[in-house]
Amino acid sequence: MGKFKSLVSDTLIFAVGNFTVKILYFILMPIYTASLSSEEFGLADLLNNTLQLVVPILTLSISDAVFRFMLEKNADKSSFLSNGFFVLLGSFVVVILGITLISIVVQVDTYWYYFVLWYIFEALRILFAQFTRADGKVWIFSLNGIIGALVLLISTYFLVLRLKLGVNGYLISFIISDIASIIFLICRIGIITRIKWCKVRKSTITMMLIYCLPLIPNMLSWWFTNISSRYIVACFCGLSIAGLFSSASKLPALLNIVTSVFQQSWQMASVREYQESHNSRFFDSVFRKYSFLCLMTCSILIILVPYVSKIVLQGEFYKAWVYTPMLLFSALLGCYSTFLGTFYSVVKDNVKAMKSTLWGAGINMLLCICIIPFIGVIGALLANAISYLIIVVIRIKDVQHYIYLPINYKILLTSISACLLQAIIISIDLKYGLCMSVVSMITILFLHKNELNDVIINLRKI
Repeated sequence: MGKFKSLVSDTLIFAVGNFTVKILYFILMPIYTASLSSEEFGLADLLNNTLQLVVPILTLSISDAVFRFMLEKNADKSSFLSNGFFVLLGSFVVVILGITLISIVVQVDTYWYYFVLWYIFEALRILFAQFTRADGKVWIFSLNGIIGALVLLISTYFLVLRLKLGVNGYLISFIISDIASIIFLICRIGIITRIKWCKVRKSTITMMLIYCLPLIPNMLSWWFTNISSRYIVACFCGLSIAGLFSSASKLPALLNIVTSVFQQSWQMASVREYQESHNSRFFDSVFRKYSFLCLMTCSILIILVPYVSKIVLQGEFYKAWVYTPMLLFSALLGCYSTFLGTFYSVVKDNVKAMKSTLWGAGINMLLCICIIPFIGVIGALLANAISYLIIVVIRIKDVQHYIYLPINYKILLTSISACLLQAIIISIDLKYGLCMSVVSMITILFLHKNELNDVIINLRKI
C-alpha cells in the first residue's frame, strides 16, 4: 500500500502542475484561432511539430539518458548532468553552423532563425527539467511548468493577438517561455553550479549514448505515428485543411493530461519497484486503475467535444470538431502504449521499444499515403487509430517477457469498443451520439466498479 500511496502522492503533485499548464495551453487556442488564418496556423503547427522531430535527433535524446541514469542507486547526478550538457553544446554548434551555411547558399525566411533559437532553448529547458524531476524535486518541476506556460500565454497575447506578428510572434513567444523556465531552474536549484567540466568523460558519454541512441528511431517513429499525417494532409488537401485538422488535434491534449501526469511519477515508481522486486500484483493493480481513469476521461471528453469546441475553435475552425472524437480514441490507445512503453525504460531495452513504434509508424505512413488522397482527413483518422492499436498489441506481448501482467482482455476490449462506438456515432449524429455516450459510460463504470472503489479508498488514505 505504501508503494501505491507514494505513486498517488507523486501523481497528485505532478497533476497540480500539469493541469494548470494544460489549462493555460488550452486558453492559447482561442488566441491562435482568432489571430491566425488557417494557413498561418497550419504553418505554425508544422514548425512546432518539426521541432518535436529535430530535438531528439540533434540532441541524441541525451536528456532521457540523464533522467534514467540518475534514478540508479548511488548515481553521481552531477556527472550525468555534466556529460549531458556537453553533448547539448555540441549539437548547438552543429545547428548554428548548419543554418549559417544554408543562409549563405539560399535565402532563409526570418522564422527559421527564430526556429533555431527555439531549438536551443527548448533543448536546454528539457535537460534542466529532466534533471529536476530525477533529482526528486517534483514540486519545483511542476512549478517550472506553470511558470513557462504562464509566460507563454502572456507573450502570445501581446505578440500574436495585440502586435499581430503572426508566425514569428508564435515562435518568439515559445522562446521567451523557454528562457523563463531556464532562468527559474537556474535560480531555484542552481543547476549551473552542478555542472562540473572535470566530470565529463568519454566513457560516461558512451554509456549514455548506448542507452539513448535507440530512442532516436523510437522518437522518430512516434513522430511519424502522431504527426506525419498532418504533413500528408497538407500535401494532398492544402495548408488550410491541415490547419483545421491541426486545430482539432489540440483538443485530445486534454486526455493526454492523464497520461503525462501519471507517467511522470510512474517512470520513477516503476524503476524503484523493479529494482526492489518483480511484484506483478503492484503493476497489475496500477494498470487496472490507470486503464479505468483513461477510459472514463476519454468517454467524458468525447461528450464535451461539441460544446468545448465552440469556445476553443473560433470562426472557420469550429467545423473541425467532428475530427476530434476519433482523435480522442486514438489518444486513448496512445495512453495504453505509453504505459506499457515504460517497461522498456525500466529494463533498459530500448531496442524493442523502437521496433514496436517502427511498426506503428510504418503502417501509419502506408495507410496515410494510400487513403488520404481518396477520403481526405478521415483517412488520417483511421490510419492513426490502427497504428496505435498495433503498437499496443505488440507492447502487451513484449511486456510479458519482463513481468507477468494479467490482463482481462474481455473487459479491456469491451471498454475500448464502447469508446470507439461513442466516438464514431457522436461525429455522425450528435443526438444519437449523446445516447451512445451514456451507454458507454455506464458500461465502463460497470466493468470497472472494483477499480473505482479502490481508487476512492486509496485517495481517502492519502
